[in-house]
Amino acid sequence: MSELLSQAVREIEQFVARDGWDQVPRMFALAWASELVASEPDLAEELGISPDDPGFVPIEQEWDSDDAPLDAALANIGWPDEVHGCAITIERIVLPEAAEAQLVEQGLDPGSREFADSALEHPNHQDVRMAIGVLRNGAQFCVLRIRTTDENETFTEGEDLVPGLTQALISTFQ
Repeated sequence: MSELLSQAVREIEQFVARDGWDQVPRMFALAWASELVASEPDLAEELGISPDDPGFVPIEQEWDSDDAPLDAALANIGWPDEVHGCAITIERIVLPEAAEAQLVEQGLDPGSREFADSALEHPNHQDVRMAIGVLRNGAQFCVLRIRTTDENETFTEGEDLVPGLTQALISTFQ
């Protein structure tokens, strides 16, 4: 099942990447292909899904967090039993540890708008797109894409890459 989750998260990141950078967070429900065919045959046919397709079907959700903090927005999400997992894509600015510490030493709160603005202006900042997927059973997988000025963008994959956000996603099933 972990391989099926990692495949779904990779597909979601690639799907979102086609729209470029500077996007809002995007949320996806993960449903078993076979269950979707059985419960929603017209939708499955429209999506080109057959009963023999293994794995998950990512279904993008309309999601407007109303500019609420991400953790607060996720706390208000619940899923029906037919949804076996979920995934989110979100972009963030990251700094080297020394640069982040320097901003904190300047008295900036890491959660503040001023910190975010200063991070964006820092010459060593990097844009990162995170695609994080979780299942009801706690399985998780992340894909991180680092934005670069050339076509050779860097990827990192694995579990526990974004533990706080991963836990917040798992909490949507509790």
